Amino acid sequence: MKTLMPTKDRRQIRLRPGVRVAEQRPEPSYTTRFCAFAAGWITLKATANASKMEESALYSKIWADLRAGVFDPTYWQELSPISDVTEYATPRVNPYDRLLNTNYEDPAHKPSVCTYKDISKTYSTPTDDGTSDHPAPGWAGTTIDTIWQDIYHAQRKLVYALPRNMTATEFQPIAIHMVMDITANATRRGNRNWFAFAIERYLHQAIAPISGTKGAVTHWNPEDWYKFKLPAEGTGPWDATVQRKILDGADSKLHVLSDKDMNRLTLRVATPPSMGMYGSRNDDVRVIHHETIKVYWAK
Repeated sequence: MKTLMPTKDRRQIRLRPGVRVAEQRPEPSYTTRFCAFAAGWITLKATANASKMEESALYSKIWADLRAGVFDPTYWQELSPISDVTEYATPRVNPYDRLLNTNYEDPAHKPSVCTYKDISKTYSTPTDDGTSDHPAPGWAGTTIDTIWQDIYHAQRKLVYALPRNMTATEFQPIAIHMVMDITANATRRGNRNWFAFAIERYLHQAIAPISGTKGAVTHWNPEDWYKFKLPAEGTGPWDATVQRKILDGADSKLHVLSDKDMNRLTLRVATPPSMGMYGSRNDDVRVIHHETIKVYWAK
């Protein structure tokens, strides 16, 4: 009896290329990373002889408190600034030499390239909107001879004395909790870039204060951009106020200027200027920010 051999099935099963790669989880925000660091550090220090259940309960409490903006004095010491000033810088205005999206072309409001470097003057931070010579933190821009350009950029600088010296490899949680109100006034329309914020952090020695050389903070991190809708353009002047709430640690994006005996924390807080490119075809724009800043040292 002749045996029939089965015919070979040439069909092959292949995995789609994407299936072979594990799904990438989004990177945690710096707020999430700080909450995990602070809750873990405090729990480890405060529960040396506690049960696992007690450790877990305290970890959850610290995390929930941080998210709610609550700093239990059992675990946190509030620090007061020993200095609070505004740093003022003026731009170098150069012709615009980059490609421009045709959707943004406007012969009456052509862009420029504005660059900032050093701080030109420092004064006590105004509690109101300030004056033309000493404006509150923020920036202003105007159109001159059909060219949009920045006028000035002012940022806030605060200095804190730390309860003890730190080293570059020995960090303990230092929380920064900030509620920032950003107000923009323009002749025609707004731009979401105006409502981004930037925070620079420096750990350093008291004998080496942060200088104004190359001190202007003009760029923001993508995470700190404002992504929500703004009021639409109208027939008259445009204005809007946006409140930003920030929770972060001093160790995030930190500039360590020494490797030992660091007993000062300096913060620079800014709303980045238009850089000559984000005027949104306005004749004039002014942005002002006022904020309540709280800094806490983990005990």
